[in-house]
Order: sequence, then structure tokens, then C-alpha cells
Amino acid sequence: MSTKKRLLLPPFGALRAFDAYGRTGGVRKAAEYLGVSHTIVGRHLRTLEDWVGVALIDRASGTLTQKGLSYHKDITEALEGLSRATERLRPRMEDSIHIGCVSGFASLWLAGRVGAFRRSEPSINLVVRPFDRFPDFDRDDLHADIRYLRDQDLESFPAGFKKVLLARPAMFPVASPVLAAEVEGRLRTITDLLGEPLIEAEDSREWHLFLAGHKVSPASFVPFGRLGHASITLAAARHGQGISLANIFLVSDDLQRGTLVRVTVPGQAFRRVFIGGYYLIAPESNWNRPQFARFRNWLTAEVASFLAREAP
Repeated sequence: MSTKKRLLLPPFGALRAFDAYGRTGGVRKAAEYLGVSHTIVGRHLRTLEDWVGVALIDRASGTLTQKGLSYHKDITEALEGLSRATERLRPRMEDSIHIGCVSGFASLWLAGRVGAFRRSEPSINLVVRPFDRFPDFDRDDLHADIRYLRDQDLESFPAGFKKVLLARPAMFPVASPVLAAEVEGRLRTITDLLGEPLIEAEDSREWHLFLAGHKVSPASFVPFGRLGHASITLAAARHGQGISLANIFLVSDDLQRGTLVRVTVPGQAFRRVFIGGYYLIAPESNWNRPQFARFRNWLTAEVASFLAREAP
């Protein structure tokens, strides 16, 4: 019979949730950091407190207790040690890089340029995986991620990562040529957009911000449809189902083909409204690796060249 003492360890998922909570400062931010629901994070935190038998979080203020701060420091060091050990064991980034990417940017812009990267860097195998959440880089086996972050998202940007702004494109409304012609015959002011079929993605924040940028109260805004992803929203717009907000990365090909056109208000110009930007994000440990640095340099140059061609 072994006389070795068993390690006294709480559930690993609970430790990861507590580590993320301490890093981000909130249940919802921790959930986004881990790529899970906030209910799962909340359950893990309660499990951990029950397991250790002390309060780790001050529920009134949302901050860590003194014991919570001490424990968080210890487990963070332990988890980072595990991460380093795993990193040493895993195959290194040599001939391939795995990139996560917000789906609209991946399908509507990046997909048309992977051949250019292949010709530029024939020794690197580029793997692109669409994600509509901030990925778990270890679990999802990613080296980097391209993500659209709204300005307020930057306030909760997780520790341990680096980012570079690729572009901060303006938003503008688009529709099918037939619907755009019908709408423009009815519009007298920008406020009149509220009476048209406005298609939203996951929530109404982008339309709210766009309307507010034109000093139009979004209080009466009711989306005609809510379709989840920008690529689906734009597909509905192509079929004449309504007006969608877009940026030049998402609709440059459509505008050239004439399958979508910009919606205009006769006699008035839309302001350039900026809601967020596309960022290339990677763990600090990957940032200066040669293969990733070559992809980063290619991508930033490709984006800059595209924006120069599309400049109004």
C-alpha cells in the first residue's frame, strides 16, 4: 500500500474560474475570458468557496477578500507553472500557425486573401478557425486571434495577452439595390431610418451607437430582425430583407459586385461613426515567435494596403 499523501486539490474548473475572476474582476468578464457562460463561472466560484471553507469574494463589493487575494496569488503562480510546463511539452510553432477569427471578417475578407499569404510565406501552413467568442487559446489550440472589439470591450481586456489594432473602420448602412432605391424615396431625414426595416446582429448596440452618433434618439428603435452574425445579417440584406450596418471589410466585395449598395439620405451625408476596431491578439508567449511575427507583419501590411485602396 502506498504511503504517499494524496494531493489536496479542489476541482480544476473551479480553480480556473477563480483565477479568471481575479484577473478580470467580474463573473461576466471571467466567463468571456474562459469562453463559458457566467452561470458556469458562478457555480465554480461557489464550489471553490465551499471546498476551501472560507469566503474568497466579498459579494457586496465584488472584490477579493484578503484570504482570496492571497489564495489567488498562489494559484495563479501554480497555474502559470502548469502552463509553462505544458508549453515546453507541446510541439512548437514551426511550420503552421492556428488563427482564430471573428466569423464575418474570416469569411468576407480574410478568406479572399489566404492565397496571397501562401504566396508570400510558402513555408507556413495557415489554419483559420472562425470563433464568435473570445477563444480559450489552449483548449482551442490557437496561436492568435482576430477579434472585433467595441471600445468598451477594451476596458476588460485580459492580462497575459498583447494586441495590435489592425483597423478602426466606420460603420454605414447597406441594402440591396432595389430596397435602397425604395427606402431613399421615403427618407427625408436620418431619423426616418427608424421607420425602415433595420436588421440587427446579436443586439441593438451597434444601431444605437450609430443613431446616437447622428444625434438621433434610439429610444424607439425596434429591430426588424436579429440574426446573430454579421455574415447572416448581410445575407438577409442581399435578399432585400432590410437594412444592415456594415463596415468596408465586410462589404467591399458586395459593393464592387453591386449586390449591396450604401443607403443614403437625399441632401444629407452620414457622419463617420466608429464603434470599435479589429485587433490581432495573441498570448504574450507567442507574440515574438518568428512564424507569428511573419503572419502579423503580412496581415498589418495587407490591411493597410486594402484601406489605402478603399479610402474615400
